[in-house]
Amino acid sequence: MGNLVVITVANQKGGVGKTTTAVTLAHGLARQNYNVLLVDLDPQGQCASLLGLAQEPGVFNYLVSNSRLRDVVRSTEREGLWVLPGNKRTETAQVVLTAEGRRKDILTQLFASPVVDSVRLHYVVMDTAPAVGVLQANALYAADPLILPAALDFLALEGVAEVLNTLDALQRPSPPVVRVLPTFYDEVTRESKSNLARLHEAFPNAVLGPIHRATILRECAALGRTIFEHAPESRAAQEYGAVVAGVTDE
Repeated sequence: MGNLVVITVANQKGGVGKTTTAVTLAHGLARQNYNVLLVDLDPQGQCASLLGLAQEPGVFNYLVSNSRLRDVVRSTEREGLWVLPGNKRTETAQVVLTAEGRRKDILTQLFASPVVDSVRLHYVVMDTAPAVGVLQANALYAADPLILPAALDFLALEGVAEVLNTLDALQRPSPPVVRVLPTFYDEVTRESKSNLARLHEAFPNAVLGPIHRATILRECAALGRTIFEHAPESRAAQEYGAVVAGVTDE
């Protein structure tokens, strides 16, 4: 493939499987022989944790201290996958950038043509905080595809709508491809089915196949492994595999 593709994973409500989706998608793309950089813009710093790595102030050092990308990116010990980790200092970076009145296209410029370990990247996957701020705005502005995980057990439409309102306010020259990813789907419950139907009604042709609620995904988080490593034959792995395939087909 040619140009770098920037994928932003966002929702302005927490607990929707956003970070799990970002990490799993990044690893899934790497497993398809793409070179992928996972960028953790959430001050909780859980991208590194979900990969069994230590949290570090990589995002702060890159955006505020002007460190070189190669000095703050870390190998995940998975072929083709690197991470720009974050921690609580990411929130400080956001405060500094806001105070300086930095533009909404900071990340667009920084990741215009990134190279890691002398390897040209194919994808950058950005995980964002579940809140409005300069870092989320930059991630939305940089997105080629925008993936919006939406939990089907509460306020599914509201979280998606809030992100799209923020995206509209950025007045991008051209909008990203938007895909809504239903998460925590429970086909037994009426609420889950009803919320899935509402998503399809509100966003026709933009809703991906749902990710079922699965204890095994919580096990992955505790082990610092992705679903493709921990349970590659599971339904969850198959469902996230379909998300990866959808991204590469765009």
